[in-house]
Amino acid sequence: MMQIYLVGGAVRDKYLNIPIKEKDWCVVGSSSNDLIEMGFKAVGKDFPVFLHPETKEEYALARIEKKIGPGYHGFSFLTSKEVSLQDDLKRRDLTINAMAIDNEGNLIDPHHGLNDLENKILRHVSNSFREDPVRVLRVAKFSARFHKKGFIIHPETLKMMKSMSKQGEIQNLVGDRVWKETEEALSSGDSHIFFRALQDCDALRIIFPEFYELDSSSKSNSTKIQEKYTFEILEHSSNNTNNPAINFSILVFDILKSRHKSSNAMQKAHKTLARELKNRLPIPSNFIDVSSLLIQFTELIENTVSLSPDSILMFLENADAFRRKKRFEEFLDAHRIISKKNKCSSSIILIKNIIEACDAIPMKKVIGDESNPKIIKEKVRKSRIEAIKSKINTK
Repeated sequence: MMQIYLVGGAVRDKYLNIPIKEKDWCVVGSSSNDLIEMGFKAVGKDFPVFLHPETKEEYALARIEKKIGPGYHGFSFLTSKEVSLQDDLKRRDLTINAMAIDNEGNLIDPHHGLNDLENKILRHVSNSFREDPVRVLRVAKFSARFHKKGFIIHPETLKMMKSMSKQGEIQNLVGDRVWKETEEALSSGDSHIFFRALQDCDALRIIFPEFYELDSSSKSNSTKIQEKYTFEILEHSSNNTNNPAINFSILVFDILKSRHKSSNAMQKAHKTLARELKNRLPIPSNFIDVSSLLIQFTELIENTVSLSPDSILMFLENADAFRRKKRFEEFLDAHRIISKKNKCSSSIILIKNIIEACDAIPMKKVIGDESNPKIIKEKVRKSRIEAIKSKINTK
């Protein structure tokens, strides 16, 4: 007889009294053919997952996992009508994610997840936790997500995470999954806790080796390299914005600033860091671009109020501020967050006023019937210089 249970994060969030973003369901006593005949659409690549024909919510057949190889994909799955709900819950990562609710509203909690919720503990369900390296990322993510609620990682779970790092299982993580969990962490408050958790279980060096191999000067001075990052600037950032591009840029700035004293050294190291990260992880180009702007122009933006109109325009052109407006806005927001000086706020206000004035220039009138690209460019520059002068003189 088919039975359907609400499982996973929806149950956890219900008892945490926070909004439920999505619902996942576990189907017991059924088969793929049964669900397809009922109108469900199969979408799972690795194991049977189906979309409800009306709600489009995900329904997965109860399954048992068996470790057959390294990494996240090194599992075989058994789904049959004989697999019980308890079998399915036992394979899950944390006790707080291993609860279910039946169709009458009764809680099924074989691993005491509700008790761990009440005591604010992130605890693994069983020793099979060590078989999947993605779970280290997930624990770090939940540690960040529920940090303000006072959740901590259980000592035995942290011990197991350290063991996974030591034994090399973390090295089997694939780039797509690393970035998926990282971007989710960067999109929420307290993302610094995500990285601190990875650092505490000795996984940060494995998952993000680029943070420790920035350039030849760092390697030659390896005995003096800071062994632990504090992520203080990221802490400030992630409590000011949920924009992952901004938080990523500030994370990179945070890392590089702790390793290099000069702006030139930071820019050089950033090129290496960005190239190596992009080769390994599917990081959006915009994330890299915003971090590059932050490192390249931070010192300049602090002195905007004292720059000449020509220098200001050159800065805006080099930063592609007129064409890539969203990216430039993210850069300004990132700079605002890391800065604690009043003059930086006035600089940002001035820059925004200048861009607004430049955008208001009637370019068709300025260009007229001119068709020579060089002359057009010069006319546009002159009109923008005049706009900049008007804002400097009235600041």
